[in-house]
Amino acid sequence: MYDNRHTAEVYHSFFSVARQLKRLAHQSAAEVGLTVHQLDILRLIRKVPGLTQKEVTERLRVPKSRVSLHIDALVEKELAVRETSPQDRRETLLRPTSTGEELCERYDREDQSRLALDQALRQFSAEEIGSLLDMHQRLLDKL
Repeated sequence: MYDNRHTAEVYHSFFSVARQLKRLAHQSAAEVGLTVHQLDILRLIRKVPGLTQKEVTERLRVPKSRVSLHIDALVEKELAVRETSPQDRRETLLRPTSTGEELCERYDREDQSRLALDQALRQFSAEEIGSLLDMHQRLLDKL
């Protein structure tokens, strides 16, 4: 049965897990010479090449000015390129370079936050993980 004292416990539990995963993600991003936000953008344009800056902004829900700065850094590091859209010459499309592709692959193999979470989840059965995901989704649906 629900007890309102559980709210604070669950709140702190979520933030503790998220804080630890965030710390590890920042550490892993720094090891490949990028920020977490730069990696998010690079991984997105790797998954969906040809997005516009506006589409990246909408998908990642990051302020336009921030996205622009992060894209500038990725282009400067030769991890991404801007191409003029053949359909609308006013639009710029974003694509990863081969170096950017390789960096994403390396990050996916070495990301400490995912590796740590993978290791931690091994103590749970598939059924328990399914229940956890179900509860998270139900919570998100109510928030």
